[in-house]
Amino acid sequence: MEANPATAFRRIGILGTGLIGGSLLLALRRLLPDAEIAAGAPSERTRAAVRASGAASLVFDPAREPPAAALAGCDLAILAAPPEAVCRDLPALRGAEIGLIVDVASVKGSVMEAARGLGNFVGGHPMAGTEGVGFGAADPDLFRGAAFLYCVPSDYAAGPERLDALLALLRALGMRTFAMDAAVHDRRLALVSHLPHAAAFALALAAARAGDPILAELVGGGFRDTTRIAASSPALWTDILRASPELPAALDSYVETLRRLRAALDPSVPPDDLRALLGEAEAYRRAIPEGLHAVPHA
Repeated sequence: MEANPATAFRRIGILGTGLIGGSLLLALRRLLPDAEIAAGAPSERTRAAVRASGAASLVFDPAREPPAAALAGCDLAILAAPPEAVCRDLPALRGAEIGLIVDVASVKGSVMEAARGLGNFVGGHPMAGTEGVGFGAADPDLFRGAAFLYCVPSDYAAGPERLDALLALLRALGMRTFAMDAAVHDRRLALVSHLPHAAAFALALAAARAGDPILAELVGGGFRDTTRIAASSPALWTDILRASPELPAALDSYVETLRRLRAALDPSVPPDDLRALLGEAEAYRRAIPEGLHAVPHA
């Protein structure tokens, strides 16, 4: 019988209430109306918005109240911050009275290393998001149908019951759970998340630097769809892209693919070469689960 999240997690703490943390806060409040949920946010403006939402039982300032103290007594603590901040906060939670700690950063290798020795930590990453920024963009339905990737460290010692309860909670929020090694996670995410963001930023940058003021008035669906995620937070994605260990190799592969496309445009090259490249790409895109329908994105 699957664990009951309502009985397993009576007190939950969330450190970080931006798009992902805020969406988790709203989704958890809807799923667990009787749970005590503490939410930490460094901005007074964000704390005021969280209070106004009524989703948190307690709102705290991490700069004034150390996370180890604010999250003490929680059955579950969720670190919803960029990789660098998660790596900074994890060592301070060693020995804190917390049942289970999970993060939601999109890089896992460095996070798992920072969590070494905790014993009650599980690395996590929900494959969901939008270009929206902050608690104002939070959506309790953000995670429906999304994959949640999780990494169980070799020194995990909190017991299978807590892990089972976490997975049951994630599924109750509408997510599909996948266990994954941290190195495999980072290699895969470099291709399907970090590289697309880098490519979208680069495409928007190329248009911005073209020096043509009329371009923005001419864009259609192709440019809008391809560059939508370039409207994401530069501060957040600077942290993520620099922390992604496999992104340089993914970028090198992408640049080489662009070179092949460029070579196929040469008038001396048969059009079948370009058609074959585009056909291979089309087949892969159409083979993605749920086809061309809208799905949660990261």
